[in-house]
Amino acid sequence: MNPKAAQMAHSWLVEQEDLYTNVIDHAGAYDAKVDSSANSSLAAHILNAVTVGVNTFVYNAVRSDEDVTEYEEEIRVLAAALALHDTNKYVREAYGFDADGNTADAFDYYFDPEDGEGDDFGIEEFLGDGYRDDLHYLVQRTEVREDTRETRATDTEFRGLERYCRIGDQIASVALRGGITEVAEKLATYFGDEVHYIEFTELEQPVLNDLLISTVKEVIAGEGNFETKGVIIGSTPDGVLYLGNSIEREKLQKLTLNRLPERIQDEFTFSCKLGWNKFDYDILAEIEIPIGRKKDRIREQATELIKSDAGGTEPFELIPNEFTEYLPVLIKAIYEDNRKEYPTEDLTEAYESVYHSIEGGKSTKGQKVKIKLLKYLCKNFDEYRDDLRSLQAEIGEELDGDLTPETDATGDIIERFFSITTKLSLAPKDRMCFLCGAEADTKYQKGYGIYQTQGYSRRVSPHSKYKTICGVCNLEYALFSHVCGEHDINTSESLETAYFYFSDFLGDVRVRRRRIGNVVHGDANELDDTKVTTGLVSSQYFIQPIFIRGENHRMAVIRQVMQAAQDAGMKVVVGRPFTRFESADAVFTDEEATRPQELLGLDEAERFGPLPDFVSEDRTDSHLRRSLQLFKIMSMVGQEANMSNPYIQLDRDTFHSIADFAVVNHEHATRLSDLREYFETYHQDALMEMRTIAERGIDLFGKQFDSKYKKTKVFREAIDAFLSGKNQRMEDDELIEYVESQVYAVAEREDYAGYVETGEAEAFVEAIHTYLVENDLDDLKKLSDWEDALVNSYYYAYDQALQDQ
Repeated sequence: MNPKAAQMAHSWLVEQEDLYTNVIDHAGAYDAKVDSSANSSLAAHILNAVTVGVNTFVYNAVRSDEDVTEYEEEIRVLAAALALHDTNKYVREAYGFDADGNTADAFDYYFDPEDGEGDDFGIEEFLGDGYRDDLHYLVQRTEVREDTRETRATDTEFRGLERYCRIGDQIASVALRGGITEVAEKLATYFGDEVHYIEFTELEQPVLNDLLISTVKEVIAGEGNFETKGVIIGSTPDGVLYLGNSIEREKLQKLTLNRLPERIQDEFTFSCKLGWNKFDYDILAEIEIPIGRKKDRIREQATELIKSDAGGTEPFELIPNEFTEYLPVLIKAIYEDNRKEYPTEDLTEAYESVYHSIEGGKSTKGQKVKIKLLKYLCKNFDEYRDDLRSLQAEIGEELDGDLTPETDATGDIIERFFSITTKLSLAPKDRMCFLCGAEADTKYQKGYGIYQTQGYSRRVSPHSKYKTICGVCNLEYALFSHVCGEHDINTSESLETAYFYFSDFLGDVRVRRRRIGNVVHGDANELDDTKVTTGLVSSQYFIQPIFIRGENHRMAVIRQVMQAAQDAGMKVVVGRPFTRFESADAVFTDEEATRPQELLGLDEAERFGPLPDFVSEDRTDSHLRRSLQLFKIMSMVGQEANMSNPYIQLDRDTFHSIADFAVVNHEHATRLSDLREYFETYHQDALMEMRTIAERGIDLFGKQFDSKYKKTKVFREAIDAFLSGKNQRMEDDELIEYVESQVYAVAEREDYAGYVETGEAEAFVEAIHTYLVENDLDDLKKLSDWEDALVNSYYYAYDQALQDQ
């Protein structure tokens, strides 16, 4: 057993090579399975298979005293074979090449397609030339049901890797269908009692929960000073699975408790609020990291303040190193306590001297004296060295008290996380955390942050002056809001979060540790650096803050989130900060969806892309590809019409509503290839029905190449007749006959219509009636509401018919 070897192996796959990035870039947009209950991108499935296969191989093959580089060739061949184990599915999706299994034709087509450069995953760049036969041999033995006749005679030195190819693919598939518990059961058939699954209670606080899962994996894998217990296979938000030696739950809890504060201080940089005339401990008073580290942060910020020209003061370039040691107590005395008297007479006189040197009224002097006194003492440090030592002796312990949190948040976190209780018990109303419901005593006084201090909460009385927050949620707030602050994210009421994740079960690849991205404003392509966003991270999900200004702006942001999910092959859930991350069957779920989103079906996407033709009977049209195409149409039409809010102008995803939206707002709507492709793909029946009406109209009324008025005249007359007849409460047979007579009459009156036959009028009206019935528009109110849209959709189909003739 050699966990370090597993980490080294994955550095070859992720950091030193582009294998994982290539798989994500090329297979991320495609679905992994045809089973609707096992939604995942093809990229996520492939990478889970590679990760599990490599980890199990390293666990079995590389002993603790061995050098993993001796197995580098086998590890690379195994990773490459598992990356190609769904070659037939990939070439079908990417190139439309239909292959019955991983045949030689499918394999050859992957490396040398008719359209493209080939080898999209960069296998031969990663592995080198001369391995194709070996890889094909292993790929055909990855799935038990695969036909292996083509490679039976292959002479390969990598036969021992067959087992790990099967393990990798089987575990990745089982994880999709049955989750981590079934993965543990399946692995036990290979490794017996060396398989260990540790279950936890998922926290309401997503940043902390993510941090805890990765900390547990770190402890088990023996990173840092921990004793190695095993090789991590994978994890979910509430469980970790590994191969190796068992570890007592109590011991793991204690080690995690010891490590968590270190992780927090190593990975998060916190600060106080310090300006030239104001100060607040802010997060430093609330979070549990060593007091020395907190003082260092105050010292760093105060040093930068002295070096600046803040408050109209002279900037300092050189600051004595010894003086910086006294900055934390000086900031407390001058800014926090607003002291006018100090422990020594000289310090008090210094204050009075600086105060009286400032021109202006009492208020002005009270503000400027802070920064000026701080700089005065810095400039004359040698003179006041002993006085500052006295100040430190007097208020040093008080400063330590200020920086000590009221509650032991990390202890509470660990207790909740390791508890076997599945549901947190709610505290009494007067002592209930307004975010998670746990017992709490601390008043939440954050002003107008993500949650208002005195705003409405379902967990507290509407008349309460302050909300109450528990230590765990307070720490979550500190972690989330500070990281947002590092990226200039304004934690206002309009901030939401998008949780990106590959699947519930994440094979253990712990290379990149960043867990949060830059804010998305929706104005441009603002999502974080693609390599970071799509890279596999140590934590279970990637938190992406999104800023919302209104319904239309929200749709623009959602478009970016969907595009990022498709590009990365990651699923995504959009929700509120400080609410527990809940994975979903769908690849995109918006828990905060607006009414316009729901009407257009943009609140959820079941899959990444449409299923291939061979499973068309199970096809679903709810997928990211459709959603993004619809967004593109709305954007194109909106730009043509100079709309400021194009995403809320369209009210539903039907043929006649979209055609109406496009025709009204785009001068060349009938010639937009993207619009036609969308209709032909997703509204084919309605398009063909309207196309039939248009062709019958041409037969009846002749070809019109001039105005829209002439092209739609006979159709408008028909709709008017339908409305008139329905208003008179005619029965269907009488109504159809009436409309036919009106249509025949108007066509016969027009010179350019030519010779009109009654059969042509009957065919035209019957086609219209069929469309109205099939699209649920066959009643007076609906027909009246949609009259203009129907005319415009007829115009679209009529123009298309003319173009195709």
